[in-house]
Amino acid sequence: MSDTTIIVISILVFLLIIFGVTAWLVFYYFPKKTMSVANELAQTVKNSLGFSPQVTINQKVISKRTNEILELAMIEQDFDVEHETSHTWMRSEKKITLRGTYRAKIGFNLQKGFNIEVHRGGFLRRGQIVLQLPRAEILSVEPLEVQKSKISGLINWVTNKDMEEATRGLAELAQDKASKLDMLEDAEKRIENRLNDALLPKLAGYRFEHTVRFLELSPRGIELSKEDGDKKVLELPEEIHES
Repeated sequence: MSDTTIIVISILVFLLIIFGVTAWLVFYYFPKKTMSVANELAQTVKNSLGFSPQVTINQKVISKRTNEILELAMIEQDFDVEHETSHTWMRSEKKITLRGTYRAKIGFNLQKGFNIEVHRGGFLRRGQIVLQLPRAEILSVEPLEVQKSKISGLINWVTNKDMEEATRGLAELAQDKASKLDMLEDAEKRIENRLNDALLPKLAGYRFEHTVRFLELSPRGIELSKEDGDKKVLELPEEIHES
């Protein structure tokens, strides 16, 4: 066997080894490692926030979001509102005064989506992890206490209908005041910090970079209710603010 033949065979063997190692990395090691990272991230989010997000790898869904939690409340803020109404008939005046304390819950409507997108990296390129959440919003406004005072005129009495209308007016004022609370950005910072604190230790040994992205969706109307009913809400407020 000539030296040239030996050199050619050696080059071919070397190329086959390189090809085999590359194929193993591309078709086995990287996909398996990415799957492991994705599953670990999903479990970390579940342990930290109490629910499982949807997970995709290169736009392929590998784990669907569970519906055990529909809303995630990060902040609660209490505030007071007052509403007064009066009516005069035949010089007889009736008056209703209502003072209420309400609690606004600020957080995230998970029905609008919470996804983890994992994109595989390469030999010289880090993988990318994108956590997508909806924008923070006011989830609900709940009455904690309502004080009612009424004064009837001599021939102009306060009726149940009057009290119902006044109560609706107080609720509308509470809804309007809640819509002006400047707490949405704070809620987004809190969940971003919580996710960073939970994920950074898990990603320390992997070649992945992650970012938290908030989806631009049309805002949902504020829900005003006396109770949460059957709605599944996970509350994670660190403190209750008062105004």
